[in-house]
Amino acid sequence: DDIFHFGCMYPGSQDGKFVPFACPMDHVLSPAAWAKAEVDYRDAAILDQPQLRASGAVVDVGLEPRPGWTRKAGSLPLGTSAAEARELLKPLAATPVLRLPHARGLLCSIDDAAAFNSLADRLLRIPTWCAKCFQPCSKELAGWLPAEEIRRGGGWDKMSYCMKVDVPPKFDAGGACSLNVQP
Repeated sequence: DDIFHFGCMYPGSQDGKFVPFACPMDHVLSPAAWAKAEVDYRDAAILDQPQLRASGAVVDVGLEPRPGWTRKAGSLPLGTSAAEARELLKPLAATPVLRLPHARGLLCSIDDAAAFNSLADRLLRIPTWCAKCFQPCSKELAGWLPAEEIRRGGGWDKMSYCMKVDVPPKFDAGGACSLNVQP
């Protein structure tokens, strides 16, 4: 299937709402690994439920650079600790869904780094997948990926692409800041 032509989805599914990704979860994470680790996840369709359409049921949390950040509801400074984020988000504890625009550079340290790193090792492995481009991949993928990433994922010829994603850095168990700021 030409999944690239259809917005990184299989033909017929390109009009679906795959939040927070442009691609379905199984293109960037392994639902099987999440199930094996007994970690719940929700499909983006959960946001279409009537009770989540109510005003205030979904809050978009703003992420701002720490220098110049001022405390306000629904906002977090980048480079925060898990404990600080928990404290800052307490006023929103009854909100069913807190939606983050991304996680790059958000958490600097976490309470139990060893346990989190162990879980992340199991959950954040990107399934290997390759796809055929129906025109040169450098042209077909240019709308989604920078040229360097397309070259990095070049498959066995110029008409195939294999997704290669680095595992995010581990949190330091000693509490030192470990920021993942890569897009």
